[in-house]
Amino acid sequence: MTRLAAYGVIHRGEAVLLCRISRAYPAAGMWTLPGGGIEFGEAPDAAAIREVEEETGLVAQITDAPTILSHTGIWPRQQSVRYHHVRFVYPMEIVGGVERVEVNGSTDVCRWFPPNELAELPIVGLVSLALGLQVRDGEDEA
Repeated sequence: MTRLAAYGVIHRGEAVLLCRISRAYPAAGMWTLPGGGIEFGEAPDAAAIREVEEETGLVAQITDAPTILSHTGIWPRQQSVRYHHVRFVYPMEIVGGVERVEVNGSTDVCRWFPPNELAELPIVGLVSLALGLQVRDGEDEA
């Protein structure tokens, strides 16, 4: 299985915007970057902008080229399925919208976190990789 996804790294001052994964999804309760799956035929940059708005209510624009992360592993829900996850991680800035929670989606809340709170936060490996943090033992790659 190959999954393409696009995410935004968005700062407000020193704080970074993260979204909590909802109960119905793998890695529930962990914090991730706003973003998600690229729809068939959708450009990665358009997917990142769409996903940020869906999950946070905020309108973002891309400010630079993406970092592209590639990871392979065993799918947690089906141990017999190998996956290849390719993620486009765009630096972005907020240009509009009103902050709100996603309804019936993959995330259930978004919040701005200053750097000193990230060390104790349950974050997925993507956040560590995108922010240049050391990946901690037990961090999920979601």
